[in-house]
Amino acid sequence: MTSGILLHDNRISLSLHKRAAEAAESYYTRFSEPAPYLCRDEQGKQNLPSTLQKYFNFIASIHTDLKIMFIGDSISAQFAQAFDSAALDMGQEYSVRAKDTMSVTSPDVVCMSISSPIRGGGVSAFWRVTNLLLKENNQWPAHCSWVTKQHWNEGQALTFLNHEYNSTKLVMPSDAEYNQNSRTLTEFWQQQKLASFKTGNANVVNTFDVAILRLPHGWLELDYMNNATRINEAIETTYRVVGATTIIIPTLPLYNNVKSENDWKKVAQINRLIREVARNVTESKSDIQYVLVQEFGNLTNQVLMENAKNMDLITYSRDIDYSQQGWEVQLANVFLQRPSKTTRQWPPSHAQVCSTFPSSEAKTCPGVKISPDGMHWCVETFGARFTASIACLLGCVYNVARPTNESVQKCMQRCNDKFMSLAMLSDEMFKN
Repeated sequence: MTSGILLHDNRISLSLHKRAAEAAESYYTRFSEPAPYLCRDEQGKQNLPSTLQKYFNFIASIHTDLKIMFIGDSISAQFAQAFDSAALDMGQEYSVRAKDTMSVTSPDVVCMSISSPIRGGGVSAFWRVTNLLLKENNQWPAHCSWVTKQHWNEGQALTFLNHEYNSTKLVMPSDAEYNQNSRTLTEFWQQQKLASFKTGNANVVNTFDVAILRLPHGWLELDYMNNATRINEAIETTYRVVGATTIIIPTLPLYNNVKSENDWKKVAQINRLIREVARNVTESKSDIQYVLVQEFGNLTNQVLMENAKNMDLITYSRDIDYSQQGWEVQLANVFLQRPSKTTRQWPPSHAQVCSTFPSSEAKTCPGVKISPDGMHWCVETFGARFTASIACLLGCVYNVARPTNESVQKCMQRCNDKFMSLAMLSDEMFKN
């Protein structure tokens, strides 16, 4: 195994280590739950085709003093758990990691988690929110509940802000405490947050530097998300309730709710809107310093297209120019090929979940370590590039003495080109 430190100044460091793709699988699944989202051999998933394995033959480890929060649905949870794996030493979690789960049917899903401190003294947290952080969705109670699954509330935010370092227990505000101390959610939140800051308690998190804010597309209508006003409000609310002045928004990938070419065009439109909103907020010189875009959709689209080639889903032989804007929309027919016979309400595309094309009579196909179900992604495969991408993007802001909008934009492009596309990593990245 060879390794090297790619980012080494100031606030965040990223170390890359060469490892065979199949040997890196367990690295990113230390905290993965629930089990159905896993893509191991025992889950019937075959390795990536050889044409793809070369892009995923490394792992990444993180060292940072930044306080980072992942906000979103179960896909956000997957990559928050992968980030924890990259930022916690083996066994460290038993003294620093806390979580809360909620019962759906079976199995339970993680609602909130926090690791404090992680390697370097920072914090890594996950907050399950399956809607946008809008005022209209802000409802009590604070505890995790499937009944209130598409609501969020400031009491949950307080749980993170008031969390003590080296604690393995999450303490949430009670209904009684809320009823006794305020008339509105916002009033309660402001009272409690101010009280926390006034104590000057250095042993609690108090605020976050960064939020990775994912649009929970599996829960929302495409037309609902395709709205700049809502996305802007979600960004502003994230800053208001957790303090993050740098926000990263991943672009949307293909998922099994995309039923038609028109749906797929809408996903592309939302991704263009994410880039536009991020640029506008960053240039507005508000309290939010930077909104960065992680081109996760670009990476997954390229992987799916290469897997489609491997499965002979593409009937012509020509190289696809992945730098051409809108290439994925032009090839919608490849992305949307799905089994004609299936028992699933939301069937995945062949390129997402199959290693070989199923027979005409088959309802299932041999799996591949890309996606377990057409919605979630195999962190065994994508964990390294996702984690390295987040570290690289944060380095654009926090590892530079005086970042400018122009320098950050150029750096963001380099990070996405390097980690959120099928680009080979140079040997220099693994040298000490």
